[in-house]
Amino acid sequence: MELFLYPERQNWSRILQRPALETNRLEAAVESVLNAVKTEGDVAIRRFTRQFDGADLPEFAVSPAEMEQAVAEISPGLQAAIRTALRNIESFHAQQKEEVRIVETMPGVQCWRKSVGIERVGLYIPGGTAPLFSTVLMLGIPARLAGCKDIVLCTPPGKDGKVNPAILFAARLAGITRVFKIGGAQAIAAMAYGTESVPRVDKIFGPGNQYVTAAKQMVGRQGTAIDMPAGPSEVLVFAGEDADPDFVAADLLSQAEHGVDSQVVLVALSEPMARRIQEAVVRQLAALPRKTIAEGALAKSAAIVLAAEKEAVELINEYAPEHLILACENAGELAGKVVNAGSVFLGHYSPESVGDYASGTNHTLPTNGYARAYSGVSLDSFVKKITFQALTPEGLANIGPAVMEMAAAEALEAHRRAVEVRLGKLSVKADSSASGRDILPLVRPNIRDLKPYSSARSEFSGQASVFLDANENPFETSLNRYPDPLQKQLKTAIAAVKGVAEKHIFLGNGSDEAIDLLIRIFCEPGKDSIIITPPTYGMYRVSADIAGAGVLEVPLLPGFQPDVQAILDAADNRTKLLFLCSPNNPTGNALDEKAVLGLIRDFPGIVVIDEAYIDFSAHPGYAKKIDEFPNLVVLQTLSKAWGLAAIRLGMAFAGEPIIGLLNKVKPPYNINELTQRAALEALTAPAAMQEQLKVILDQRNSLEFSLRELPAVEKIYPSDANFLLVKLTDPAAMYRHLADEGIIVRDRSRVILCEGCLRITVGTPEENEKLTAAMLKLC
Repeated sequence: MELFLYPERQNWSRILQRPALETNRLEAAVESVLNAVKTEGDVAIRRFTRQFDGADLPEFAVSPAEMEQAVAEISPGLQAAIRTALRNIESFHAQQKEEVRIVETMPGVQCWRKSVGIERVGLYIPGGTAPLFSTVLMLGIPARLAGCKDIVLCTPPGKDGKVNPAILFAARLAGITRVFKIGGAQAIAAMAYGTESVPRVDKIFGPGNQYVTAAKQMVGRQGTAIDMPAGPSEVLVFAGEDADPDFVAADLLSQAEHGVDSQVVLVALSEPMARRIQEAVVRQLAALPRKTIAEGALAKSAAIVLAAEKEAVELINEYAPEHLILACENAGELAGKVVNAGSVFLGHYSPESVGDYASGTNHTLPTNGYARAYSGVSLDSFVKKITFQALTPEGLANIGPAVMEMAAAEALEAHRRAVEVRLGKLSVKADSSASGRDILPLVRPNIRDLKPYSSARSEFSGQASVFLDANENPFETSLNRYPDPLQKQLKTAIAAVKGVAEKHIFLGNGSDEAIDLLIRIFCEPGKDSIIITPPTYGMYRVSADIAGAGVLEVPLLPGFQPDVQAILDAADNRTKLLFLCSPNNPTGNALDEKAVLGLIRDFPGIVVIDEAYIDFSAHPGYAKKIDEFPNLVVLQTLSKAWGLAAIRLGMAFAGEPIIGLLNKVKPPYNINELTQRAALEALTAPAAMQEQLKVILDQRNSLEFSLRELPAVEKIYPSDANFLLVKLTDPAAMYRHLADEGIIVRDRSRVILCEGCLRITVGTPEENEKLTAAMLKLC
């Protein structure tokens, strides 16, 4: 290795010049081989195999018996080593699989991408003096993981007509059964053109000598895809002042022994370190079995001393090595500055050899500076990525005008008309309702694919007298059996009261469970978000925070109505849910129907309307709109007007797809037996609730009238709920005074738009009188 001390930058390219090939002579020789195989097929291959490999083969395909014999010839130690490498390579490459993600770029426009394995691939495995059975794993495993249907392997035979048994053993482990005893440029030609014995492939992979590389590049220009332009092996080692010279010398020689046309480069920051490494190379070279080959490579290699680490990084990126070893303590920091390299090895205990064999990364890497623009082989190398798009009529109506405008600007009239002719026949317009919307693209992919838990009771729907399926206590106590997981009897009663079909009902442990499940169904943690409209119910934010979803706040307007345009402007394709509370908590008012319907129609995600207080409102609510709007969810509860807060029963009304998703992710027995019994009892005898509701509404009016007479009260906001939002001159003092009197109200004075306000629940006539009297004491 020639030593270069502090070379000027303008000399770097000369020093780093790779070994030159006689391309004209080389391409002429390779072209003659390619043409012969293309026209003569197996006859030409047999002739070249005799000429170049010294073997006369009647058949090129490796037989099953030869594959079996190879196993017997491999030592147990090598078998175990190869299996270890296989596991690591498989583990690393399996993680590169890309899941299909459907993206709704705008309402009604769905796009996705799918990876599909290349059907026919050819793998070239060098033989000769260093049979690269490790490359069989590096190429065969990702090919299998990618789903390639036909995998062909070519490797040169020895003079005895046999293939190295380690190559066959590795092929068998990787699941490759079609192996051919063909090497050199003739192997590349056979896979590119096809012969009587060898099938034509769509893409060729694998390293090789200069003839193989030239052949790959030439068939690549003729239409057969190749993995990358690959040439002789190379390594650049950066040796910090803390480097071990023996380690660095061993790394340099590990690449030099590949072939006389290999290149190794040493970069150090001091002359003493560079010379110690050179001395170690000389010592180790003397005992190397492939000494002559390594000497040939070292003669074309360089040791370079630079003044600063910054210069070293610049030189590394200019050279773009196939392998880069950072032999220094701050390897992690330096690695962050590397932009051109095939594979990087960090620190003193990461020799390049581990990447060549068993760490798991792929060792088929770009050489000759191609790392500036090419990557090494990966799972992606064996797949095609196909994009898909599907538009609903609404989607085309939304995107069509933009497409027509752009096509016209590019003077491509047929493009424009392809959209126009469809829009002319559509019965929906761009501002049509959400009635045709498909909610599936909004669902998290893992939830779409989730196999739900199957409880014992959900697996049996007939009649029985003996239940031995759920590991319950068999002795009757009226509570020894699990409850109905889908609450069928209770849903029948709710359907009769609410006028909503049973298939559109989900029951939860309070509405809070439905809120939590909806966020988990639609929002990917750290990616998706919800919109809330403060002041509003606080559990929307809490549930989103727990689920790792983002929360976008679009405050209500001063009149406590939604800012429709601001909500739509805030939404993007990662905004999955809009929560509206009507009648709203803590303001008490019902939201404007026109605004709500507009949001249901135009919001790109799911609209959840929380109607916990709907029984106190003159507004009919939106539960009967679910057939019209697939993206609508309406929440109600038995906790308020029905007087059943203690049993925690919430209801969600929605289209069947959303109800199905809620049932898929809910716990198996989320509504206990006591809750179901109490709810059924109340729902089948609603007269008591109706009587209490009448009293509460009368008391709301009476309480409002009484409070208006108090000097401390500045304003009482209109209410469609069972509470009043009351603005006071000194809400903090009033809150403390009422607490001292044993009366607890809710201080909302620090909530946006509710400054100076207390929220007061309508109580019994006696409680309301006590409240009014207590407040009067402070006035």
